[in-house]
Amino acid sequence: MLPALLPLPLTLPASLIDLRSRIIPDALNLALLLLGLSVAAWREGAWGLGSALAEAAVAYALFRSLRALHARLTGRIGLGLGDVKFIAAAAAWTGLAGLPVLILAASLSALAGLGLLALAGRRVGRDTALPFGPFLALGLHAALLVGAAG
Repeated sequence: MLPALLPLPLTLPASLIDLRSRIIPDALNLALLLLGLSVAAWREGAWGLGSALAEAAVAYALFRSLRALHARLTGRIGLGLGDVKFIAAAAAWTGLAGLPVLILAASLSALAGLGLLALAGRRVGRDTALPFGPFLALGLHAALLVGAAG
């Protein structure tokens, strides 16, 4: 359980700032990346550090490409660059194998959030903007819990 809580001092302020300002500061994303790389180096040495860095880079390239493709197809930005950077930093913690759990947990919790907004009487549609950072943070912690569980 402890490893799943280790990034909390960074994910909590990132979530709160994203809720308030709709931005995840680069400094928090960088700190999350560096802490994840440090944990990987501590656990597996230089090989772990290199592997975590490579997986973070692949995650960044993948989600930056997905963001660009979505923008090209729809004419709208659906995923902020802060979110893309957060996912890359999270990949240093979870590896590429943990990203499906992270994205699933983030997406399902965001859908639940939209459902709560609709139940509260707010109109929810294609133009409803939702800061995704808090849901990505929840997804990171869920992926770390699932990884710790086996």
